[in-house]
Amino acid sequence: MGIEPFLIAYAINLVVAQRLIRKVCPTCRQVDHDPDTVMLEKLGFTPEEIASTTFYLPGNDPGCPTCKGVGYKGRRAITEALYFSRQIRHLIVESEGALDEGAIRDLAIKEGMMTLKDSAREIVKMGETTVQEMIRVTTTEE
Repeated sequence: MGIEPFLIAYAINLVVAQRLIRKVCPTCRQVDHDPDTVMLEKLGFTPEEIASTTFYLPGNDPGCPTCKGVGYKGRRAITEALYFSRQIRHLIVESEGALDEGAIRDLAIKEGMMTLKDSAREIVKMGETTVQEMIRVTTTEE
């Protein structure tokens, strides 16, 4: 874009990203009695979270009065917020135009940033959405 890194570093305080995730139908959702624990661990669930969470699958009852057989009803936002800390500002200024987005993201996560995937994982743990929906919304092609 032709903007000097120091201008970006000191003009921006916060960058917010959000996506909408579908909520599993509370009327016809089904308990997943055999969740794929290997996949759940790859998604960042701890063994303790896996043991204490009830995972759901979308229902497919065409007679469901709530979702009409879709399995989902309603949406809610998942968010991540990148706060421009002193260390992140320094990383941007020192980049001299060759920004390493991965390094910025890694530093932000180290500083406690909750990612879109973390946000979605919390909604799964609350029983409001499915693991499949979490994957659909948070997986990007790179």
